[in-house]
Amino acid sequence: MVEPSARNTRIINQSNISNKKNMASLNQSSHFLRLPTELRLKIYEYALSVPNEYSIEQPLIVVNDRGNAFTSRGRYRALQMSPSWVGEDGTTRKLLRVNRRIHDEAEDFLYSHNTLFFRNSFDLDRLGDFLDTLSETARNRIRSVGFEVFFFVHSQTGVPKRTLKQYETAGRLLQEKLPRWSSVLFYLDPRFYYPSAAVGGRELSARGVLYLATRFGAMRKEVHFFPVPPVHRHVMEDAQRLLGRGNRGSQERPCL
Repeated sequence: MVEPSARNTRIINQSNISNKKNMASLNQSSHFLRLPTELRLKIYEYALSVPNEYSIEQPLIVVNDRGNAFTSRGRYRALQMSPSWVGEDGTTRKLLRVNRRIHDEAEDFLYSHNTLFFRNSFDLDRLGDFLDTLSETARNRIRSVGFEVFFFVHSQTGVPKRTLKQYETAGRLLQEKLPRWSSVLFYLDPRFYYPSAAVGGRELSARGVLYLATRFGAMRKEVHFFPVPPVHRHVMEDAQRLLGRGNRGSQERPCL
């Protein structure tokens, strides 16, 4: 008489064999999967392209928090948070559901070629909870992260205000959660770059850029700012000097 545990193991093994056969049969019958890998990647690039409002050459996954909305994830019900990919019309989700091989290829391409970009409306205090909802594959593929930066929101109501310390804390969290993260992009929104006359001079904006450049440069990340007003381009050189001064004893050069 066959023991129940042995019978269950046999059933599971037979199921795995059947799934592998079905996958092999699907791969052989699919015209798309018979295309060269380079061509499939080009198709993924076209299918996963989502327009955005930022004049940045690299493709973005623009993450927004609509707030006060419920999602299927229990943790976000408690947080009243509803993160979404701005402009995505459902094509990505449909593509990821086709089959396992296409899912793996598309997911790998999506997160390794796009910048995960957080709008100013995204609450950085909830960044860790958001990253935990991504698959392990996604977290291992992300190399570039970006932030929309509003330095001075002036007296406008309803516009979230982040502190520079929040960006630094977010950077350390990203280091912990994303093992391949290597570059960061700061989009300096021109509408909120300079302080009002009542706040102070334009050098306050330069201090903000310098703070972000030195903090993320010290994390060994490649730092990009866009757009940088010509009057403040010298800040990059100042940041590089500060980082170099603090790393003279190291052979590794900080990135900017």
